[in-house]
Amino acid sequence: MTEQHSVLLVDDDPLVLAGFREILVREGYGVTAVFSGREALDELASQSFDVVLTDLLMPRVSGLDVLRAAREKQAASVVIVVTGYASVRSAVEALRLGAHDYLIKPCDEHELLFRVKMGVEHVHLHRELRARELDAEKMRAIAQTAVTVNDQINTPLNVILNSAEYIRMKSPPGSEEVRQSLDFINQEVTKIKSVIQRLAKIADPRIKEYAGGTAFMVDVGAPAEAIVAPSDNGGRPRVLVVDDEPFMVRTLMKILETLGYSAVCAHGGREAFRIVLAEHVDLVITDLHMPDMTGLELLASVKAHNAATPVILVTGYGVDSARESAGKWKADGFLGKPFTVTELQQLIEQTLANTGRISSRSGASAAVSAKGIA
Repeated sequence: MTEQHSVLLVDDDPLVLAGFREILVREGYGVTAVFSGREALDELASQSFDVVLTDLLMPRVSGLDVLRAAREKQAASVVIVVTGYASVRSAVEALRLGAHDYLIKPCDEHELLFRVKMGVEHVHLHRELRARELDAEKMRAIAQTAVTVNDQINTPLNVILNSAEYIRMKSPPGSEEVRQSLDFINQEVTKIKSVIQRLAKIADPRIKEYAGGTAFMVDVGAPAEAIVAPSDNGGRPRVLVVDDEPFMVRTLMKILETLGYSAVCAHGGREAFRIVLAEHVDLVITDLHMPDMTGLELLASVKAHNAATPVILVTGYGVDSARESAGKWKADGFLGKPFTVTELQQLIEQTLANTGRISSRSGASAAVSAKGIA
């Protein structure tokens, strides 16, 4: 044997104990031999064993008592019960309590070694499975960490990127130093984005789904009969920005206003739905993961209220699987954080054009896009 396995041998018959011990030691097992169940309980409390081989009928502390103690203290070990009084009743009771095997005295050397060998292989298999479970738990922990890091980094990264582009949009022509600094920020954000995308591949977060794919409605105590007439925005499309991150909302609103849209904000899904019920909105841009009401829930509620209102989902959390869910739930568009102003602008124009809200590359954003925003 390349590895010595430990066996606790329990029998109140000295001849049986000595004979079994000699056979097992000769085969290479490490054997601890005791004459009573009481001694066996003390050994189980002080050290671990791969196999416990115990006589069934012993005074005061029986083999079943040893079996119970072994199952309680050393669940990974196997217990083989040995008796010279074979009965279906005793066998059933031993197996019911967790015995791995059952031997009847007298048994020959080959039978004994075969049963112990099978017990050792069972221990090996149990340990291997446990090791795999621990590895799987570690991978799940790593994956969850990756998901958390991905989500926590992507949102502020998007704020940095969009803020830099907003500064570019507002900077006067000929500000070469400013342009170079903004280019540098853009390059570094791109590098970080690449790292985040690689990190995200070790995780596969699943978007929470709802039974039957039915709409999730929120009772906000507001009427939901008809769309409120458009407010006077000077002909500008009205965009509702929804995110539980205040800086993200603030940055997107500034950019949208600069692009020529009329922007209104909500800091959660429930607040956003109240606005949709009470006011005219041409487009909803919502984060996917929010504590009070998710983006998918908001999407379903908006579509149930008015299927013609376009909704764009945004997330930095599990982008690939989120994109699949967005398609499944019939979102009108999807953006993975971090995204550039150009990506945002193009998706808004395309979405509004597809839903007939404005003509493609026309209206409020067309004039701004002529500036050539990076």
